[in-house]
Amino acid sequence: MPSLGEIHTGEMNRRVARGRWASIAAEFGMLTGPEVDSKVGPNSPPAGCLAAKRQILGVVTRAGRVLYPGFQFDPESGRARPMIAVIASIGLAGGWKDRHLLQWFCSPNGYLSGDRPVDVLDDPDRLIFAAHSDLDLVW
Repeated sequence: MPSLGEIHTGEMNRRVARGRWASIAAEFGMLTGPEVDSKVGPNSPPAGCLAAKRQILGVVTRAGRVLYPGFQFDPESGRARPMIAVIASIGLAGGWKDRHLLQWFCSPNGYLSGDRPVDVLDDPDRLIFAAHSDLDLVW
């Protein structure tokens, strides 16, 4: 039987995770598959295929839906940002799941002088350095 402290810690962790999820959704939007399909256009594979090929991140919700963080798409063209696939590949090799990569992208990073990876998507050298420094290791 878990102790009262273990129960409290588990509930606190769930609240923190829900808060992070809500913050990411508010800042970037979390798109459904059809919304991604509309954004990337008819000449692109559907969202599920893009996620299966690790070209974008698809995160499963508690309700079992797959949502796609909006920062992965160029705001002008709607296309998936190429750096997402690069970082997803590095993360996959290190054993990271999409939900963990989502948090990595949206958290301040010491290898980026406190910037978040999501804020330096247009600086591939810095982003790849930070990804290898963090994601090559599985804790």
